[in-house]
Amino acid sequence: MSEITLQSQEPDLGSGDRIRIRQGKRSIPNLVGRVGTIVEVFRVPRDSCLVRIEGDADRLREWFFYRDELATSHV
Repeated sequence: MSEITLQSQEPDLGSGDRIRIRQGKRSIPNLVGRVGTIVEVFRVPRDSCLVRIEGDADRLREWFFYRDELATSHV
């Protein structure tokens, strides 16, 4: 299965969506598996966004992630 096929099967993400951080090419190991909410989606750089992570000591902090590091969450 090609990477293009995988990407087309994943739902588009938008502001307010709940996500789970997964292992990607640039993932921060301590954040993998954490749940958060998308604050803003960017098209440049392509398929990237800002996320607030649940349980973060700084509740206003926003983390930058690429699409390959996120999975939709139903939690």
